[in-house]
Amino acid sequence: METNIQPSANTSILLYNTQNIGEEQLKAQFTLRTKEYEKIWQDIKTHTMDHPATHYLIQGIRGAGKTTLLTRLYYAVNDDAKLNQWLMPILFNEEEYGVFSLFTFWLKVAEKLSQTDNQRYRDLYNQLRHLEVGQEGQAWPLIRKNLQQHRHKLLLLIDNLAELFASFDATENAQLREILSLHPEVRLVGGSSIILDAHFDGTAPFYQFFKLISLKAISELEMHQLFMTLAKQFGDLAVDKIQTIIQEHPERLEAIRRLVDGVPRTLVLLFQIIMEGDKDSSFAYLEETIDKTTPLYKHRMDDLSKQQQVIVHHIAMNWDAMSAKEIAQQTRLPSKTVSAQLVELQKRWVIEKVPTNTRNHLYRVQERFFNIWYLMRYGAKQDKRRVLWLTKFLEIWYNEKELSIKLVEALLKLLDKDNTVQDLLVNAFLASEKIDPDIRAAMKIEYDNRLNRPSISLDSHQPQIKKDFLKFVGSAEDKIIANFIEAHVHEISLKDYLEYYHVLYQIQSKLFDPSKILSRVLTQSNAGLFEILHLYTAIYKKNLVGYKQVALKMIEVSLLQMPDDISPNILPLISIYWTLCIWDERFESVAKVLQETAEQNLFDEEFLGINESEVSLLKEVFFDDFIHMLLVKEQYEMAYNLFDQFDLKDILKPYYYATLSFLKDDRNQEYLRMGSELIQNVQDILTSIDKYRKIYTID
Repeated sequence: METNIQPSANTSILLYNTQNIGEEQLKAQFTLRTKEYEKIWQDIKTHTMDHPATHYLIQGIRGAGKTTLLTRLYYAVNDDAKLNQWLMPILFNEEEYGVFSLFTFWLKVAEKLSQTDNQRYRDLYNQLRHLEVGQEGQAWPLIRKNLQQHRHKLLLLIDNLAELFASFDATENAQLREILSLHPEVRLVGGSSIILDAHFDGTAPFYQFFKLISLKAISELEMHQLFMTLAKQFGDLAVDKIQTIIQEHPERLEAIRRLVDGVPRTLVLLFQIIMEGDKDSSFAYLEETIDKTTPLYKHRMDDLSKQQQVIVHHIAMNWDAMSAKEIAQQTRLPSKTVSAQLVELQKRWVIEKVPTNTRNHLYRVQERFFNIWYLMRYGAKQDKRRVLWLTKFLEIWYNEKELSIKLVEALLKLLDKDNTVQDLLVNAFLASEKIDPDIRAAMKIEYDNRLNRPSISLDSHQPQIKKDFLKFVGSAEDKIIANFIEAHVHEISLKDYLEYYHVLYQIQSKLFDPSKILSRVLTQSNAGLFEILHLYTAIYKKNLVGYKQVALKMIEVSLLQMPDDISPNILPLISIYWTLCIWDERFESVAKVLQETAEQNLFDEEFLGINESEVSLLKEVFFDDFIHMLLVKEQYEMAYNLFDQFDLKDILKPYYYATLSFLKDDRNQEYLRMGSELIQNVQDILTSIDKYRKIYTID
């Protein structure tokens, strides 16, 4: 269990109401949005406001840093000895519930002026408070007169500007536009978490009025800077921990950044989870992350109308992008209503549109971690997606070795069940290339101990022997190579034994006898099912083509000796056999077998004696290499059909989208439904496919 690292006593990390952070602490933490800050600050600092100034609107999703940026500008003006002599910065609270009209807005300005400089502006505030009904139009002239009298200018820093304008009627908005356009005594820098309709509506008073500053997703470098800044508040241990992660596992942090769409506030939440260390279980870890994001995301949902909430619910539960027609069908709302609400949800940065080459565009939840939060919080308790998304979270969060450890922990719990389940899952997982070799070796020893049998080496632990072998293999005679292998037969792994002998095939030596070599490995080495699966997998993974036909024949003989009813334990062997057949380009034979298999249910929970989540894990291992090989061999239709036949879309989602990317018909548009968090995974698959295509051309 890792140490729980807490911040030092005189510091804190506030996720909400960042205006309440002390000035020095906010300045110390201000490492993001510096370019946007400098752009606005240089304009403020150099403009004398002898004539009306440029007004700014900072746009960005909740948690993007608008309030912090506005607060930083407020402190900058206050701290500038020359500027603060004549420029009065007024910082509004994030929520100003007492402001509901243009008059109450000016009254709030006067109140804040009196709080800033009570001696000069106390009477102004009292004057405005005592204006009678019908005299509200005198508010700004009175403020302007006082500003001119004291040779002051006004800088209004207002968050949630869209909500403010929405509380004014059309006449009040027009009056405010006129004041800001014609009077140099006041300048406005606002923030908004929704797109300001008034700025884009040609008939609205504020059409094209503001200079827009958009707060986009922070970059990988900016995230590193943020985490280092936060870590310094926790002390040297935290700094060391973050530095280690950045140096050794930058891909882990980058995965988080993509997952939360580069939103700073959500990254801070996840930073806190890192500092708090490991939990008792992966599920508890994820649950706590969800708990910490609940105030942010619940606020976002509460801000929506009932119809908008219903639409977001269906899109979030679907996870992949949906068309407006599909949303209308599921919500039972009129299509026109759905289309109109989707426009509004895009303005709020809750939903994003994915353009297609047709009129039927797609829509998905913009911030991907928001979607995970929604699934985990509102999905049914027994919903399989909760487990699937836990797995997805682990895939994103942990590197290969850590994921292996988590899988092994899960497997050890399964070992307490009957032998059928034990053999089925352990053999399948440990034969998978997803498991780190060191973890596989350790787990294999544990597994063999439980079976009370000697453990056999599968992965290379003799690098010096390998170096010696590679030194002379290029020039040595085939007999010398064979003698070297036999001399070290008890020191090398079974996989090395196959690879070393395959050199004889490559030099076309008559000493290469694949039947004899494979028989010796599989029958004379006390190899169990796991070892057999692992070695068969290595044959096509390492392109040991010399063993291809013999391996296929051996598996065929083994399968023919099996009873007609498929035993759970031979499922991994069937998977490897199908993969080898595709490698050998026996496409028609495999297609026929798949058609026959469609009439059976290979993965029936009752028949296998395992639960739904275990079936999903088994399917992932069973089809991973098989689909990969189908794509390598350009058998796209066969691969595509598997996802419906065996219900694999959620289990092997990256492979599903990789398959779609190869289709040239209308189905290719389905590729656009993919969430941004899967882009890198799919690209990795496509890169691997290209790599193996090149490898397999060398037979």
